[in-house]
Amino acid sequence: MSVAAAPQAPLRWTEAPDQTWTFNGWKEARGLSVNYFVAGPEEAQPFLLIHGFGASGFHWRRNVNVLAGAGYRVYAIDLVGFGLSSKPVIDYDSRIWRDQCAAFLREVAGCGAGGRKAIVAGNSIGGYTALALGAEYPDLCLGIASLNGAGRFSPPPEEAERLRREEAARAERSPVAVAVDEAREYVATSLQRAVAFTGLFVTKQPLRIKQVLRQVYPVRPEMADDELVESIVYPAEDAPGLAPPGQIPEVFYRIVSRNSGGGGVPVDVLISQLEMPLLLLWGEEDPWVVSALGDKAQACAEACGVDVRRVSVAAGHCPQDEAPEAVNKGLLDFAEQLRLGGAP
Repeated sequence: MSVAAAPQAPLRWTEAPDQTWTFNGWKEARGLSVNYFVAGPEEAQPFLLIHGFGASGFHWRRNVNVLAGAGYRVYAIDLVGFGLSSKPVIDYDSRIWRDQCAAFLREVAGCGAGGRKAIVAGNSIGGYTALALGAEYPDLCLGIASLNGAGRFSPPPEEAERLRREEAARAERSPVAVAVDEAREYVATSLQRAVAFTGLFVTKQPLRIKQVLRQVYPVRPEMADDELVESIVYPAEDAPGLAPPGQIPEVFYRIVSRNSGGGGVPVDVLISQLEMPLLLLWGEEDPWVVSALGDKAQACAEACGVDVRRVSVAAGHCPQDEAPEAVNKGLLDFAEQLRLGGAP
C-alpha cells in the first residue's frame, strides 16, 4: 500500500542549536555536544535521519516535518565533526558516527528497551553509517534506508591478492627502507594537509558551495538555495564552541583523510550482516555515487538473502532535498511495509 505524504513546512536554518545531547561513548573524546532536530509524537515509531559529508541534520529540512506529520517520531542528527555538533581534533574513524547514532537511539529515542527499534535512513556517508549501524546493532534497527550511500566494495579476488602481496613485501622491508618510507609518508601527509587546508578555504566560499551543490542537484538545481548554503558555511567557520579556536581546517583534514575512500568495512560486508529489510532509495542522476553502485548494492543484498527493495528517484546525490516528495513517499511506504511485516 502506498502512503500519501501530506505537505508540511520545512525546517528553517538558524545558527543556534535546536536540541542538544551529550555523547560520551568515544574513548578519544568525551562530553561531545550533539545537535539534533526532533518532531512528532513522543511515543511514536522512531525515525532517525543521518546526513552526508559536509552537511548536517538540516539537510533533511524537507523531510522531518512530513514524516512527523505522518505519525513518526523523527530525529535528524548532526554527526560529530559536522553541523552544530562538536568538532574535536581526533583521528576520525567512521565507527565514531556508527556508535554516536547507536548511543543516541538508546539514550534519546529509547530504543533497545522493550524491543523498541528505529527506522534509520542515511544519505551519502550517512547511508554508510546507517548500514554500519544496522550491521552492528540489530537490536536498535527495524529497517535501513540508504540514499545514495557512500563506501567502497570489497576488491575482486585478483586485486585482493595483489594487495596481500604488497602488504607482505612491506612487512619484510629493511630498517633503512622503513625509514625512507616513513619519511616519504611524512612528506605526503604534510602535502595532503596543506591541500586540505587550501581546499577548505576554497570550498567553504558560498558561491563555490552553491556551484558544487547545483552540480549534484542536476534535475532541480534551484533546490540548492541560499539557506542550504548558509547551513554549510556557518559550521565551517570557527563558530564559538564547535571546535578549538583555529582548528576547523585540521578537523576537516582528519575527516577527509580517513574517510574519503569509504569506511573501514566494505559496503558488501555490511549488507551481508544485515538482519532487517533494506531500502535503496537512489537518485539515479547522481554524478558521484552513480546508479551502477546502487545496482551493485542491490545485487549484493539479493545474493545474501537480505530483504531489499529499490526505489529510483529523478535526482542527484541528495535526493531527500532535491526531490523530497518522491523521497518522503518512498520512506513512508517503506515504514508502512515494515509495520505490516510485524514491526513493533
